[in-house]
Amino acid sequence: MHFARRFSPFVLVTTLTPGLTTCQQSGPRVPANPYENAHPYLDLPLEQVVKHIPELRELEPAQDEQILPTILSETAVAVDEFLDNAVDLLAQEEVTRTRLRSNGSVQASQRLQYNYLIVHHGDGLTLTIEEYREDSRGNRVEQGGLDQGFSLTSGFALICIYFASDHRSDSTFRYLGRETMGSRKTYVVAFAQRPEQRAAVNIVSGTWGKIGILVQGIAWIDERSYEIMRMRTDLLAPLPQIGLQAQTTEVSFDEVRLQDVPNPLWLPSDVTVDAKFEGTDFRNEHRYTNYRRYRVSSKILAPN
Repeated sequence: MHFARRFSPFVLVTTLTPGLTTCQQSGPRVPANPYENAHPYLDLPLEQVVKHIPELRELEPAQDEQILPTILSETAVAVDEFLDNAVDLLAQEEVTRTRLRSNGSVQASQRLQYNYLIVHHGDGLTLTIEEYREDSRGNRVEQGGLDQGFSLTSGFALICIYFASDHRSDSTFRYLGRETMGSRKTYVVAFAQRPEQRAAVNIVSGTWGKIGILVQGIAWIDERSYEIMRMRTDLLAPLPQIGLQAQTTEVSFDEVRLQDVPNPLWLPSDVTVDAKFEGTDFRNEHRYTNYRRYRVSSKILAPN
């Protein structure tokens, strides 16, 4: 992902290759515009939004939506600060990839462990943030399991980018109310990307190549710090042209304090991605622990 000041649009990457599909048989296809008649759930009456998203069952409905500009402004400050102060990081990642039957039972499952890296590259004008996996020996991992019918997901560290100053105009927002998460009180804000902006922040790749997708979602924002505690995203519209009927991503964030970083970082701790592709249900569960600074050391040897 590349950005100067406006951060890269590519955050969540999903790879889908669950066996031979009609897409593979007919070759790459350019999907038509699926968003022409998109109806975001933030446009629905609140009771229908709550019915669609069970996590909102304890929601205290908003009495005054005039607070929304303040919430968005303060959240943008917190997100911008995170993006500006983020450092190279290394974490332990545990991934459980599951293929489900139509009744929800497990058809096949695979459990993997990696070193997960979030690394910055820059030349002073542009900055690249790369997320990738390594094995215990420090070798970059080429993800296996796709040929066995599993999906692959990655790239959750910057999912908060929807609320960044430079990206806020790409979406429509609605203040839904307040909800308590543990001991913290949160503002609950729904958002939906504007199709006319064409500012995709997600990529789905497969035999058709790579396409950007648009999403809608919910953010739970701490009332005091305006840090995003939790996020959920859904497709803004199904993508029948590539067989992707649904994709829901749920990310929980934890505060991470590093010894030589002055401000705490809010980073993904638990992530669940549910997708329905070509009639098959997939679930990827990611667990991130032991975040720490990542430093590359090198040694210069004198010639013999």
